[in-house]
Amino acid sequence: MPHPPRIAIIGAGPAGLTAALILHRGGHRVSVYEGESSKQQRTQGGTLDLHEDSGQVALQRAGLLEAFRAVARHEGQEARVGDPWSGAITAGGFGPEGSMDKPEIDRGDLRQLLLDALPADAVQWGHCLSEMEPADAGRHSLRFANGVQAEADIVIGADGAWSKVRAALSACQPLPTGITFFEGWIAQPAADIAGMVGQGSLFCFGGEEALFVQRNSGDRFCVYAALKRPSDWLDAQIAQQGMRALVTGSYTGWAPNLRRLLEACTDFVRRPIYSLPPDFRWTSRNGVTLIGDAAHLMPPVGVGVNLAMLDASDVAMALCAQPDAVSAIRHAEAIVCERASALMPDAIDGFQRWFTTEATADGG
Repeated sequence: MPHPPRIAIIGAGPAGLTAALILHRGGHRVSVYEGESSKQQRTQGGTLDLHEDSGQVALQRAGLLEAFRAVARHEGQEARVGDPWSGAITAGGFGPEGSMDKPEIDRGDLRQLLLDALPADAVQWGHCLSEMEPADAGRHSLRFANGVQAEADIVIGADGAWSKVRAALSACQPLPTGITFFEGWIAQPAADIAGMVGQGSLFCFGGEEALFVQRNSGDRFCVYAALKRPSDWLDAQIAQQGMRALVTGSYTGWAPNLRRLLEACTDFVRRPIYSLPPDFRWTSRNGVTLIGDAAHLMPPVGVGVNLAMLDASDVAMALCAQPDAVSAIRHAEAIVCERASALMPDAIDGFQRWFTTEATADGG
C-alpha cells in the first residue's frame, strides 16, 4: 500500500467529514463521496448535543473545538418533561453557566462547520455508492450510481444505516424496532408553544406514543411524534386518511396544549427507526472499515452522532500515527467495536422502555 494511501470516505455526514478533516490535516489524500447532490439538497434534521467525552473530543482532534464552542447553544441543554394527560410541564435543568457538558448545535450548522474547514473540492457530491469490489494490488474499486468509477487504497464506510460499504463486508441488515418517528417543523412558534418547550427540549412519554420537541437555532422547533405501531398498519392508515390525520389522531387522548404542538407542525416526514443487532460484527477486510451508523446503528437515544464522530477520529488518528495502514485500521476497528458493544444493548433496551407506561426522560 502506498504512503500516504489514497483514502475514500463514503458519506459526508458528521462522521465522514470529521475523519476527512483529521486525515487532511495529517497530510493524507482524501476524497469524500456523498450521494446527495449538494449540501442544500435536504434539511439535516434537528439539533444535536455534543458530549465532552466524545463528540467534543473528536472536534478537538479535528482542530474545531473552539469554533464549535463559539456557535454552540449552551442554553439548549435545558430539558423539560410533559405529562401527556394533564399537560403539566416539569422544568428540567442544565449545567452551570459556561459549562460545556453537552451544548447543542443544529445538524446543518455542524456539517457546515466541518465543510468550511476542508478544501472546497474535498466532497464529491452526487456520488451514491452502488458497489464496492476488490481491485488489483489490494485496492478497492468503487462504482457509483452516476456511472463514475474510482479506486482507493483505503475505504472508510460512513454511509449510514443502509451502508453499501457494510454490505460488502456483511450480509447483516438493520432490523425494525417497531417504532416510527414522524418529523415535523414549527417555523414560527406561538408564545404558548415557545413557553412550553423552553430553551432546549421537551420530552413526553405516553406508552405507545411519545413526543419529542427540540428548539433549533432561529427559534425553529423540530417535533418528533413517535408511535409504536406495526409498519403495515401505518401503511394502510396513511393510505386511507393521510399522514397528518394519522399522526394527530394518534394523540387524541393527550392534553390540548401538547396536541397543539402537532397541529402547529408543517407536513410530517415518516422516519422508521431501525437498529443493527447488539452483537453485530463484520468480516474484516484489509483497507476497509466502518464508522458510525454503518458500524453500529442503534436507536436515537442521544449517543449516535457522538459515537460516530469519536469513531471517525479514532480511525483517522490511527492512520495519521501509524505508517502501516492495515495495522492502524485493525487497531482502531477494535476500539470502535468494543465501545459499541458496551453501549448498544442498553441503548436498544432503553429505547424500547420509552414506549412503556413506566418511561421517563432518561429512558428508564
